[in-house]
Amino acid sequence: LQQSTPGFSFMQSFFKTWLKLDLTTLAAALTIFGTISSALVVLKGLGMKVYWWFTALFTASISIASSDRLNREILNWIGAQVLTRQATRILTARTETVQNDAWHPRRSQIERNDYNHEKRVPVQYLPTFGTTWFIFERNVFLVRRINTHRSYIMGVPDEYAAAPEGDEPLVVMCLGRSVEPIKRYLNACRDFAEKQRESYITIRASKQQYNRESWDVTILRPIRPLETVHFDEKTKAELVADIKNYLDPNTRKFYTARGIPYRRGYLLHGTPGTGKTSLSLALAGYFGLDLHLLHLPSVRSDGELETLFTALPPRCIVLLEDIDAVGIKRQTEMTEDEDDDDSDDEKPRSRCTLSGVLNVIDGVASQEGRIVLMTSNMAHKLDKALVRPGRIDKMIFLDNISQRSAELMFLRMYTPDPTHPNPNLDLEEGKLQKLALEFSGAIPDNTFTPAQLQGYLLNHRNSPGLAASEMPAWVADEHRKMEEAKAHAKKVAEWKARRRQRKAMEVLAKTMDSANIEAASSEIK
Repeated sequence: LQQSTPGFSFMQSFFKTWLKLDLTTLAAALTIFGTISSALVVLKGLGMKVYWWFTALFTASISIASSDRLNREILNWIGAQVLTRQATRILTARTETVQNDAWHPRRSQIERNDYNHEKRVPVQYLPTFGTTWFIFERNVFLVRRINTHRSYIMGVPDEYAAAPEGDEPLVVMCLGRSVEPIKRYLNACRDFAEKQRESYITIRASKQQYNRESWDVTILRPIRPLETVHFDEKTKAELVADIKNYLDPNTRKFYTARGIPYRRGYLLHGTPGTGKTSLSLALAGYFGLDLHLLHLPSVRSDGELETLFTALPPRCIVLLEDIDAVGIKRQTEMTEDEDDDDSDDEKPRSRCTLSGVLNVIDGVASQEGRIVLMTSNMAHKLDKALVRPGRIDKMIFLDNISQRSAELMFLRMYTPDPTHPNPNLDLEEGKLQKLALEFSGAIPDNTFTPAQLQGYLLNHRNSPGLAASEMPAWVADEHRKMEEAKAHAKKVAEWKARRRQRKAMEVLAKTMDSANIEAASSEIK
């Protein structure tokens, strides 16, 4: 080596004198290390082949796409049931969100509590890339979270080099040659998710993705009891009974046997603030159905609207808000007292056509089994084709609040909550009932909306006595504001009438001038 490598003697002397190292020994060590590394690479490749050979022969597997809800439910089950017990050393962390289920909502054995989020949002831990193993019903399971982006850095495995983004497919494997244990496990994940959502309703909204609309955004909201939506109790009971009868399995059989489309539609109409959207949320929670919220002005075309309706599940509630945006009578049918010049200043118009909405409601491509709720502030102006029987089976009018409903609202607002004691609300039942009657007695029937009264009560949420005693003054002040608003609206209407009259006179003058010019021309000829 000294003869074939110039300077080797100098390097050997330098290392031996100054670094106290034998260069020959160092070279031999490096050679051995390289040989061992190569052997380890070969052994690793051989081990992977043996692993996949064993997997193919002795395990069953089911794959779940990244976009499927079951994918999220499996990860949440593992996060709650496996990671906490196994003390796993490699995890992925994310900021926990209680109200939003767009990626991975929290799924723990502890009851969810929104009050914990007031000061600092908790951290949620989930499986990272690679394989997580556990035992379920005496069967050994392995769940692989696959990185489709492959981001190796200098040979570093994915779990150390990148964090999951939520769009990774899963492969669930079980030791054995039958997929039945996996099916039972998947059902357990689904049951676990449904149990965690018992006190919440799932709201799905449309979102533009890849230049098209889809049901993407998911929001979890606490179930709102029907008792908190204040309108005519008889009408409410009839509505609930009608939906309950529609959802009965025997009703579907009845419809099918007689060739009747299995659909149901309701129009909730009334002035703003009467609780149309709140009633929709309460009905979804009462019947345990997902609520698909569709804001028509945001849908760009009839094609996108049809795509959204086609993707609806068999049993759900579809809420079409602002149906006025497409359901108003055609411009050619506008009455003379309607000012079409101001139409652009009102609510945004939908780019969906009335025929497109009618087609998805009861056309050939419309789905069966779902409940359609529409809300409108101006039901009398809706096109008759939209509200005919078969499309709208019942029209529910939500009027301004009655004295009885105002009394119930007062009692609901100030009845003590055992879970959150408040000394200011510690009143005897008789005293609270007396204040409720005093409060409701000062309110004229069908004059104010539930939203107005709720806003007033929230301003006095710790003072029921003050809320009752100051109600007459509030009513007088609101009456004054309403009279001022009516006077202003009357002035605006008179101004519009004068403007229409002026425009009509200008058109008439132009017509007369044209006629005079034609007459003069004929005389010259």
